[in-house]
Amino acid sequence: MNNKKLFNEIITDRGSFDRYRNSTETFMPLIKYIYEINNIKLGEVFATPQSSDAVFRIGDTVIKIFQPPEANMGSGDREYITEVKVMEHARNAGILVPDMIGNGTVYDEPYTFNYTVMNYIKGISANEALLNYNNAEKVDFAFKLKEIMTKFNVPNPDLPIPRFDEPGRINNIFWSRLPESFKEDRMRYIKNTVFPELVICKGDTGGQNIIIDGKGRLFLIDFAESNHAPYYYDLPLLYSEPVLMEAYYGDYKNEDFYDMVTISELISWWCGIGGLAEETGTDIASITSVDALKNMIVKKLTEDYKHE
Repeated sequence: MNNKKLFNEIITDRGSFDRYRNSTETFMPLIKYIYEINNIKLGEVFATPQSSDAVFRIGDTVIKIFQPPEANMGSGDREYITEVKVMEHARNAGILVPDMIGNGTVYDEPYTFNYTVMNYIKGISANEALLNYNNAEKVDFAFKLKEIMTKFNVPNPDLPIPRFDEPGRINNIFWSRLPESFKEDRMRYIKNTVFPELVICKGDTGGQNIIIDGKGRLFLIDFAESNHAPYYYDLPLLYSEPVLMEAYYGDYKNEDFYDMVTISELISWWCGIGGLAEETGTDIASITSVDALKNMIVKKLTEDYKHE
């Protein structure tokens, strides 16, 4: 156990953690200690601000320091455990993920800092790559991603990670901005839905969490939001790219697919409805029911709106 004070700021909530998570100066003593006890060479440190945790690239490695449970942000140690266990699940399934160089816990009173150290994957995010891909390259990407997710989304009930329907996830604060009538209708819809067998879902299949290396291989990163959920919880958000949608889903412009996307949105813990409303030019106050949400999804998927 470390006896020196490594982190000298006060964290009381998510907002206070966010003020420091990109600060190399604040986290440098803790980083140095972690690299020392793991016998990892320390190099120049760069923050990677896209994460909600404290993530830094150091040479050919990446360190992720999780939000401490003492900050009362609700995640406790679960995100750390989920990250480690689901990375192992993916690796065992033959999916390319970063190598785990070291992981563990540093007790630095009054905080508990869980961490992982992985190798840095040299490449670009799928978000960046797709901007310059031609249609054939987009189709190839979609096929590769579908193959990966087929391997990933399998039952593994003994894996110690959250379920999608835990109250803290279903009732996440992100849903509070929706009209009351929608929130009531949403809960009725979820209660009356018969869900298929739960599988391991990554929880965030956005392009920022897919790295494409120089050989065109796809690596998945960031597994802290994974959970046991219906397979459609992991529908890749390819809505703005008909070429990608057709390659991944086939003939997707039908009622069954619209219903599937709707329920996937309803059970998502992070509530992406606000972004979807902005994209389609919809006033979020007008989403007063599940049917209103479905209509907005159909509008998006059929591109029956004007791009700004």
